[in-house]
Amino acid sequence: MKTALEQTRLLVPPSCRPTPALFLDRDGVVIEDCHHIDDPSLVRLCRGSRKLIASAKSYGWPVVIVTNQSGISRGLFQWKDFDTVNDRMQQLLGSDAPLAAIYANGYGPDAPAHSWRKPNPQMILEASKALNLDLQRSFLIGDRLSDLHAGASAGLFRLFHVLTGHGCRSRESVIAWHRMASQASACVEQSSPRLPALELLNTLEDFELALLKHANPA
Repeated sequence: MKTALEQTRLLVPPSCRPTPALFLDRDGVVIEDCHHIDDPSLVRLCRGSRKLIASAKSYGWPVVIVTNQSGISRGLFQWKDFDTVNDRMQQLLGSDAPLAAIYANGYGPDAPAHSWRKPNPQMILEASKALNLDLQRSFLIGDRLSDLHAGASAGLFRLFHVLTGHGCRSRESVIAWHRMASQASACVEQSSPRLPALELLNTLEDFELALLKHANPA
């Protein structure tokens, strides 16, 4: 059951059939990370975010934001402030780069075990149910290891790590995690969940848009 520290904004109806989606972290991926941003005048799009989201829309991929916002539980800002930042982000993205949904977790590091806080996959799983998404054909782009953990736990097809936001600080740990997880995956039975492929990007401008041209990325 959703709590007061978990928020959903659904912006489109569910797909008629299971559809692959593009999951994006918000701060440091779609907009520049301003550390607990609560002022819409500070919102700036990250390089390549508008083009990527517009391309996803043109190829029929819903784009879902999944974001940790511990500033809520820390008392640094309220949900209404979070909403005004999102409104400005959507204004800057424009009508040709729409979002399908925004999922947000307001818990901090002391979150309950099964909360929406990444690295838990709950926000992705909830979006899948609400929008009829095919997670096994979906992508996720994040700047933190917790983003990629969430995508892997949700069974996504492919993960991307960018150097924007916290990406420079987390790149080494991301590579080490994926290498260790790949080695562990090779030692277990084939019936175990497949580890998603990992691709390393500098910015969203490096994302290969051709990957979105086909409904089935496999």
